Amino acid sequence: MVADDRVAARFTMRGTHQGPFFGAQATGKNIIVSAVNFYSFSEGKIVEERGQPDLLNLLQQIGGIPA
Repeated sequence: MVADDRVAARFTMRGTHQGPFFGAQATGKNIIVSAVNFYSFSEGKIVEERGQPDLLNLLQQIGGIPA
């Protein structure tokens, strides 16, 4: 029996900045954001998810902070 199953996933999200985000008004710009998530499983089901996108890079892409 496994008491603690965990998985890490690194992925890239793509989209369009269509609404306010952390004070930056919609720009219509295409964005690409890398992220990593950690999942815990119990009985074959996800019971916990923790993730961290690259918010610094995202805010730079939409003009929320200087690049």
